[in-house]
Amino acid sequence: MDWQNAVSYCENLDLDIFSDWHLPSISELRSLVRGCSSIETNGVCSVNDSCLSYDSCWTDLCKTCEFGNGPDKGCYWNEQVSGKCGWYWSSSEFEDKASGAWGLPFDLGHVDGSDKSTLYYARCVRGN
Repeated sequence: MDWQNAVSYCENLDLDIFSDWHLPSISELRSLVRGCSSIETNGVCSVNDSCLSYDSCWTDLCKTCEFGNGPDKGCYWNEQVSGKCGWYWSSSEFEDKASGAWGLPFDLGHVDGSDKSTLYYARCVRGN
């Protein structure tokens, strides 16, 4: 789904008696990463909830891992995470480009962004 639909989907999700779901921020999404130290929480990639500018926060350090080389059948998450191994939206928008938002392709092991009209997956989370 596109970014706006991903945000709405999570905000309106009612699952297992819970209705407090949201699309994760880029920092929350990075907390799921395993096997790629540069983009794991506190890794060298500067993109996080405090640094959302594409021009000043994103660098090549955000794309240092190899496609399909993650610890869970090639995916850069642990085996308790399920779903399609692909690109997931975060709720974090680019600070400097109105048409873009941050995401994470778990099969590539990158932190990157895209135009909000692009179709990717949504992984809803609770808490925070």
